[in-house]
Amino acid sequence: MIELHLDAPSGQGASVGRDADGRAVFVEGGLPGETVVADLQVQKKRFAKGRVRRVLEAAPGRIEPACATALAGCGGCDLAHASLDLQHDMKRRVVEDALTRIARLESFPDVGLRGTREHSYRTTVRAAVHEGVAGYRRRWSHDVIPASECRVAHEGIESLLRDGRFDGADEVMLRVSEASGERLAVVTGPLDGVEVPIDVDLITRAEVDAGAIRTITEEAGGRTWQVSAGSFFQAGPAAATALVDAVAAAAGPIDGGHVVDAYCGVGLFAGTVATSAHSVTAIEREGSSADDARDNLDDHVTVVGLPVEQWDPVLADLVIADPARSGLGAEGVATLDACRADRFVLVSCDTGSLGRDVGLLVAAGYGLDSVEVVDAFPDTNHIETVVGLSR
Repeated sequence: MIELHLDAPSGQGASVGRDADGRAVFVEGGLPGETVVADLQVQKKRFAKGRVRRVLEAAPGRIEPACATALAGCGGCDLAHASLDLQHDMKRRVVEDALTRIARLESFPDVGLRGTREHSYRTTVRAAVHEGVAGYRRRWSHDVIPASECRVAHEGIESLLRDGRFDGADEVMLRVSEASGERLAVVTGPLDGVEVPIDVDLITRAEVDAGAIRTITEEAGGRTWQVSAGSFFQAGPAAATALVDAVAAAAGPIDGGHVVDAYCGVGLFAGTVATSAHSVTAIEREGSSADDARDNLDDHVTVVGLPVEQWDPVLADLVIADPARSGLGAEGVATLDACRADRFVLVSCDTGSLGRDVGLLVAAGYGLDSVEVVDAFPDTNHIETVVGLSR
């Protein structure tokens, strides 16, 4: 046990302070400005990691979580004990730290923030199942807490978490369309013991992995999307629309020319931001998402079903890249830099890879024009950042 003053937020929902020897101590459950007693779980020469055991002096933004499942110890909403204003401040500071410490930038534009929806925003969730009941993993444990409620889940999902039965299953992915009300459950395990309302389209994970098609129709960014059970989509339509708006602002006017939409998913940015381009190349390695993109996008878009790193670059006026958490990396940056685009928009869901990738893009000759956090996941540590660059 150690008494510690926490100075700044860090990734993964923790805050960091220094012990008497100057070692950085990352404390989960702590907030910047607090004095806490922490239980150290990991101790290394240069850093330690621990958990809050007692708050001696609370931050002004500390609140009681509004969700009973979070109060019971659910590990999903790891910032539910912070006010929304404090969450926003923490997320800005984490991005600023990544640009300073990892990208090694001496200066950069002010970090903006675009809010979405505070609760009921998730239209896709993945839940563990224990003894037929869906729930979430307990913080710092593999134990499953039944989801008696879920503040961040759409009501069409929350009712399935609360009232559905999934006997024999290990996990279930639940998806709902806010636009149409369609509901989908992808069950890891047999369907024999599943009891859900008749409107829910049931399918097993094994069937999805084998190529079976189940879709919902969603609306975001001012248009309609087909989203298959095996395809990635944003946290919900509000988050998707906010990201479209942020990417459009970072990209600036598009009047003709060629756009590359890398890691395009179901075609979100190619089908909104890039509609006024003469032509678009949309690249997506995952087969289900690439197939949805082909159905969703117009004829001026060519969908390439390859990893970005295996694609032969073409000249472009604008590159939009929305990679997975691991980011672009040196190979991804090199491939997309070969497009010789004057403008580049990077969408990142991990601040560590954000810092690395921005540093690589700056080294390739780009300058940083804009930085905006899109708060797509309130009450959690997850940060979506949209960065605009030009050369």
